[in-house]
Amino acid sequence: MNAFEKRPSPMLKFFFKVPVWLHKMGLGGWEKLIGAQWMFITTIGRKTGKRRETMVDVMDYDKATDTYYIEAAYGARADWYKNIQSNPVFEAQVGRRKFKARAGALSTEGAGELLVQFFHSKPAYTRSVMAMAGMKFKDENDLRIIGKDLTLLAVKPEKE
Repeated sequence: MNAFEKRPSPMLKFFFKVPVWLHKMGLGGWEKLIGAQWMFITTIGRKTGKRRETMVDVMDYDKATDTYYIEAAYGARADWYKNIQSNPVFEAQVGRRKFKARAGALSTEGAGELLVQFFHSKPAYTRSVMAMAGMKFKDENDLRIIGKDLTLLAVKPEKE
């Protein structure tokens, strides 16, 4: 199960594009007001070759390994995810930091634990995002089970 089983409705697609537009207008960073951190991703379209942009949640950042952990809400069906499968190096921006990056999938156990950790660090935000996705959970065990079915990625800057 991915966070969103169905393709987004036109209204939900519009809702997801608003953070991208705000970012492009120079208003990035406001997500901290709602307890979130986002990564702005630019990929190359696998069919068109055009630049494609999206915003995703940063679930965690490991400073020691310089690794960001993100989730693909639509899993392997997400267009940006398919794009990085075709063109593995993409542009990323977190806050003011811009870099070329690559992403790799987390193990199912790692994904479950990351979701629990994300919930502990941002409980209200996690609950609201999961409710929007129609996902209900009672406790950490439910989160671990849900996490095993999500597409969570480790994003690392490319070495120059």
